Amino acid sequence: MKNFNFWLKICVFNFFVVSVVGVMMRYNMAFSLPGFTHKFMQESHSHFAFYGWVSAGIFLFVTKYLSENYPKINLKKYQYLMISNQIGSYGMLFTFLYGGYFWLSIVFSSIALFTGFAYFIFLLIDTKSNKNPEIMWLKSGAFFATFSAIGIFGLAYFSSKKEEFDVLFRASTYFYLHYQYNGFFIFSCIGLLLISLKKLGIEIEEKLNKTIFYLLFFGCFLGYGLSILWIEMNPIFYGFFILISIVQLFGAILFLNWIRKTDLFNNQNFIQKLLISVFGFAFILKFLLQGLSAIPALGVFAFSNINIVIAYLHLVLLMGISLFLIWKILQLVEIEFNKLLKFSILLLVFGIVCNEIVLALSGIFSIFYIPFLSAKYWLLFVSVVIMFSIGIFIKSLKLN
Repeated sequence: MKNFNFWLKICVFNFFVVSVVGVMMRYNMAFSLPGFTHKFMQESHSHFAFYGWVSAGIFLFVTKYLSENYPKINLKKYQYLMISNQIGSYGMLFTFLYGGYFWLSIVFSSIALFTGFAYFIFLLIDTKSNKNPEIMWLKSGAFFATFSAIGIFGLAYFSSKKEEFDVLFRASTYFYLHYQYNGFFIFSCIGLLLISLKKLGIEIEEKLNKTIFYLLFFGCFLGYGLSILWIEMNPIFYGFFILISIVQLFGAILFLNWIRKTDLFNNQNFIQKLLISVFGFAFILKFLLQGLSAIPALGVFAFSNINIVIAYLHLVLLMGISLFLIWKILQLVEIEFNKLLKFSILLLVFGIVCNEIVLALSGIFSIFYIPFLSAKYWLLFVSVVIMFSIGIFIKSLKLN
């Protein structure tokens, strides 16, 4: 892929932009940022993180994989797809920042959404006869990206009648979020991980791969219910969703146990081992927390506490997905692991872990009515640390 470095520069720069908007939000919480609405900043931050950083990274890494393994594929359509995604992403960044949900931000959201549809169709057509282990994960990730659109259409319909359909509006939000990060992001990243492992001479057995895949696929597909346990429902459903969470957890443990038995760590330096350990921890903790949320007494606290919800989202998207993408970059780019690069990643991991700790403590303290007045200042501090670490990381990459 000739222009891989060009697109990679855009992806990591977008990650930096995500962090800048995050700092703006945290500054607004601690002090005040005249001319900006916190809700609009939040919507801009989340949408650009989803599409400008994570989705863009997945599209790029999958395109590179296809270019190396399927020389007959016309890659131009994937280039157009990445351009379309960037148009939608930057459009959402500025329009959401300006006015939240209105006609223009919805236009750019639709561009990004239909880009995901096109990605799913392209991948199905171009890999229809391929039975490699990683392909089923990539296709399923693309399927969940498309399936999550039901939530977007629900948001568009119920937003005009939010007071009347508040429950359905929130349910649509969680539908979109669940199938994006638990479906599209997680499944795509597992596929990308298998690709990297194959390059290191590590291949998963077909039977084991299918077992893990089906456990996680059906767990994810049916696990949407774990995101709407705040809705009153028959107690029998709680038992069902606890079972689903156990199925997912079992699949995750099988996968991590297989990785533990491979020679992956022997092929990695300290920084790479650190990244694997942290995003692996985030991966397993995600499934544990999902299972605990199915217990009614704990679920009430989790879904009614905004800090707990934000901590969980950052656990998955920042500590899990984003650190995996950083690890993937280090696997794909020929780079010298100099002191600056090592420092940037150590600082990034430090900032992300501290961010999780402060968010979790804020949520736990609020449950017991314990004041944590300095939390907003600590959150501002760690967001600045994360922003600077990403900036240093970009400088240390030295991409041509």
